[in-house]
Amino acid sequence: MAEPRSSATRHGRRAAVLVAVLGLLCALGLASGAGAAGNRGLTLYSVATGVQYINTEDDRARGKVNNPLDDASNKLWPKSTGREDGPQPGDIAIYALNLYSSPTLKQKAGSAVYTCYFHYNQRALCKGYYKLKAGSTLVASGPIDFKSSKFNIVVTGGTSNYLGVRGEVRAGAASASKAQRLDFRLIG
Repeated sequence: MAEPRSSATRHGRRAAVLVAVLGLLCALGLASGAGAAGNRGLTLYSVATGVQYINTEDDRARGKVNNPLDDASNKLWPKSTGREDGPQPGDIAIYALNLYSSPTLKQKAGSAVYTCYFHYNQRALCKGYYKLKAGSTLVASGPIDFKSSKFNIVVTGGTSNYLGVRGEVRAGAASASKAQRLDFRLIG
């Protein structure tokens, strides 16, 4: 036969269960509301103001003859397309941009820098740093095909007002004012 439980023990267990249930409900409410309330967009217009190009042609030439690979492996070197214009694999370009809040380019919204590491066929892995006048920064990265004027890259974070965000940047073709539209779709 079971012993009778004291009233204090029963009330203590009920309180513990109630606290656990309330904590779970609060956590679920916060988690489900975070994504919905945190979606935001931002549209900016960028204009290139400068570029610094790091040509690694001399390194490529040295790498063909001075490397740890044997002769059979050296024969695997990619064949040239015959075109020597434009960036080649291993080249790096750093682009500086001004950011504006409208396509009229009257009110500056900040600045940006793209650092791009080129590989074959005028494609590069680029990292973008967008510094906004409000003191916040957004960081994005991804592959860009330089034969196209449009690209999408992934937002991987930010600072201040954009701390912990993620999302994407969609860059459209340049307009008549030579400004490129940047649509940021952010979560968090």
